[in-house]
Amino acid sequence: MPSPSTIAVTGASGFIGRALVRALRALGDAARPIVRVVDDRAPAGALSIQRVLETPTLLAGCSALVHAAAVRHRYGVDVATYRASNVDLAERLLRAAAGQVQRFVHVSSVGVYGFPELLPVHEGAPYAPRTLYSAMKVEAELTLRRVAASLGVDLVIVRPTITYGAGDDNGMLDKMARMIRSGVYRVVGDGTNALHHTHIDDMVTGILLAATEPAAAGEHFILCGPETTTLAGLSELVARAVGRPLSRVHVPLGFARGVATAVDLAAYRGVAFTRREPPINHEKLDVMTVPISFDGSKAGRLLGFAPRVSYEEGVSRTLRGS
Repeated sequence: MPSPSTIAVTGASGFIGRALVRALRALGDAARPIVRVVDDRAPAGALSIQRVLETPTLLAGCSALVHAAAVRHRYGVDVATYRASNVDLAERLLRAAAGQVQRFVHVSSVGVYGFPELLPVHEGAPYAPRTLYSAMKVEAELTLRRVAASLGVDLVIVRPTITYGAGDDNGMLDKMARMIRSGVYRVVGDGTNALHHTHIDDMVTGILLAATEPAAAGEHFILCGPETTTLAGLSELVARAVGRPLSRVHVPLGFARGVATAVDLAAYRGVAFTRREPPINHEKLDVMTVPISFDGSKAGRLLGFAPRVSYEEGVSRTLRGS
């Protein structure tokens, strides 16, 4: 873990932002948390984003601002909402931070790459977003690069994989665990497709290295866990952690895709799933069944980032809440 310094963190009430603030304070109470709304969920001493935008000198003395605030990938969010929260707000914060902080770290997503056939994915892969959320992340990256260059701001972009851990109440593992406990979970396809996630402890370390290491200046990094797994392997680990047997019956991928097509068409036409998230659609199937893996060697080489939390340890800790 890097040495402490005063770092401002937006999205400090969210999963990654909250973990960043905890880690910084454990290193020396050196966090300046920033949230959309200062309420009971906000860390002690939090400032509102609006107040920071109106008074940028509140960032004075910070070595970096980590922008982790975003509207996460969520069913039913429209273009205007994503752009306002994930593009426009990022630009406004970058302009406010200019002259106040030494470095602006933008938390993007590996979703900007989509699901390329050539694996593992590295930083040089082209943009190919497959969701509206990911497309807005691409737009944010391009906008911030342009503005940072014009203002002379040191911009660092980090692209996390799907991040899991205790405290992500509606995360992938929690959803899988609930379905396994209730007996309704089935592996889709043969389960041999590669998956690549990152435990929150490793993600926090990677982001803080990006905020503090001189070699990160002006760079962009994929942040990923130390190993890949498969859908079947991950499902087995979750089943073992919750103490329930995993069904040996798989759902054929072709059948699941057919159902997803019907669901997506019904949602598009406003026939169904207009107010609630469908249990299956093509986006969900992509995340679970399309092979994906990432090359984290650049972050290792320039930042010294060495993720340590294995799937076995990470799944166990997540589902027991530690």
